[in-house]
Amino acid sequence: MESNPLSAALKAKGNLGEAEHGEKIDDSSNELVQLDPRLNGRIAWRFDTHIIPWLFGIWLLAFIDRSNIGNARIDGLAKDLKLDGNKFNVALTVFYVPYILVDVPSNWVVKYLGANYYLPGLLIAWGIVGMCTGFVKDYQGLLVCRFFLGLCEGGLLGGMILYLSMFYRRHELLSRIGMFYCAAPLSGAFGGLLATGLAEIHHGGYDRWPWIFVIEGVITIAYGLVVIFVLPPTPSHARFLLESEREAAAHRMSLDAHGATHASRVRMATFNINTVLLSLNFFAIITPYVETVEVDRAMSTDRGSIYSFSLFLPSIISGLGYNSVKAQLFTVPPYMAGFFAVILCTYLSDKLKARGPIMIGCCSLAIVGYIMLIVKTRPLIHYGGTFLVAAGFLVFSLALSTINILYAKQENRKRAKGGRNYRLMEGDEGMLGYRHPSFRYTI
Repeated sequence: MESNPLSAALKAKGNLGEAEHGEKIDDSSNELVQLDPRLNGRIAWRFDTHIIPWLFGIWLLAFIDRSNIGNARIDGLAKDLKLDGNKFNVALTVFYVPYILVDVPSNWVVKYLGANYYLPGLLIAWGIVGMCTGFVKDYQGLLVCRFFLGLCEGGLLGGMILYLSMFYRRHELLSRIGMFYCAAPLSGAFGGLLATGLAEIHHGGYDRWPWIFVIEGVITIAYGLVVIFVLPPTPSHARFLLESEREAAAHRMSLDAHGATHASRVRMATFNINTVLLSLNFFAIITPYVETVEVDRAMSTDRGSIYSFSLFLPSIISGLGYNSVKAQLFTVPPYMAGFFAVILCTYLSDKLKARGPIMIGCCSLAIVGYIMLIVKTRPLIHYGGTFLVAAGFLVFSLALSTINILYAKQENRKRAKGGRNYRLMEGDEGMLGYRHPSFRYTI
């Protein structure tokens, strides 16, 4: 039997049972058993190879299925369903109504059902909706499908981050989120290639664009049926870990713990200035921009954002004078640029333990890209701008990121000088969470 020094140490301290359940170990003596770095790295690597690839696939399919309407648009969707005026924009907006409303309640459901069942369940549900979109005959049917697609995808991102937080420590988390989030720009590349081939199908009275939805929906359903059997609910149930590694995986999460969570602490964290600024920051990322393009020989004013960039990029490129096939193929390179940018930025963020400066750099890059799109010049310059936009963020986000960095640096300085030590007198210091004097914000 494999020796387990971690178990012996925890038993000596009388709290092995708590460690196995992922609860906070009694640190009244401020002595927590530190993990062997090699063991810690081995556990993280096992999670990386057994969990992240499946989440990558889920997020890839989520973005393909929500943005394939942009590919279908230039392959006849707008013409067949008579999406004149702002009808196409309304169809896109309908998606985000349930998507936003269901986000927080969905996280409550994750707690009771378990992310290992809930996430694949969402995947199967929106795969069915996506497949049904290929059979719609009118504008009203498209609105219904887009509404239910948003309803099914709404709780996905929060549920995935919540799920990962059960397996990774604080300064390991962002790079892992980046590992699956980079599927978002990559989905545009895959979506463009898939749409190029699927739009050539003519069968059963359905020509071109319906097959984009039908085939991609079937792929999503099949993937969901597989994922439901492979995701572990918690580290202690991970069958790919040895028994000693399961105990160590539970214990290493306690090293970042600052006590149990109560409703009052949740309210405090919700209205924390960092939370507010970051929420506004994300709102800035999805704030609309305006782009006028030509679709089916008619001028259309599209309203998009960095979050819906994939919805409009095929139309933007089509408006530069390319036919539908070339427009689909020319969407691939900008998304690949975005893919590598996400990987690089999240890796550097965890490596340097710095978030804000990297965000500011990305914002600046995107500003240049939008200037290139706005300026009336050669199509090649416009196309080059899409690369920079795909790799960056928006202007308002630049200002908010700067404010957030300044606040976090000031707060860290105060804590280093003992300016928050008075909080230790408020009661159980294990309940202070991020308000604890020893807590430091990641800049």
